[in-house]
Amino acid sequence: MNEDNDDLVPQGKSLFPVSADDIIDNALQNLDERQAKEVNKKAADEVVKLAVEKRKAEYRSDRAQEEMRNLINNANLLDQKVDDYKINSTFETATGTTSVEIKKSRINNLLIICAIALFILLLVMVILNKLM
Repeated sequence: MNEDNDDLVPQGKSLFPVSADDIIDNALQNLDERQAKEVNKKAADEVVKLAVEKRKAEYRSDRAQEEMRNLINNANLLDQKVDDYKINSTFETATGTTSVEIKKSRINNLLIICAIALFILLLVMVILNKLM
């Protein structure tokens, strides 16, 4: 009966899953003094790199936001003074690149107004035709 119980537990395997944190903790505990200093130096270097990258990303984000505000202000000025314009702009943000296109065309607005007027005219004609 005792032999049967031994077969239920796989040999060389843990009953509990081992996490990545457990493996790292175990590895760090088994370092000698020289290795521990080396790991600490590498970790400090990596922290500095991450801090520099974070500041660069924040700078790119702030600069992109300012450029977008300027683009919107320019588009608003063009709205007041020009009938047709198209602005294409690309911004480098913290997470990548953002492309923006702003355009205003009087022709498109005129086409929409004409289409609405034509629809209303046809609707009036259909109603008058039914009344007669």
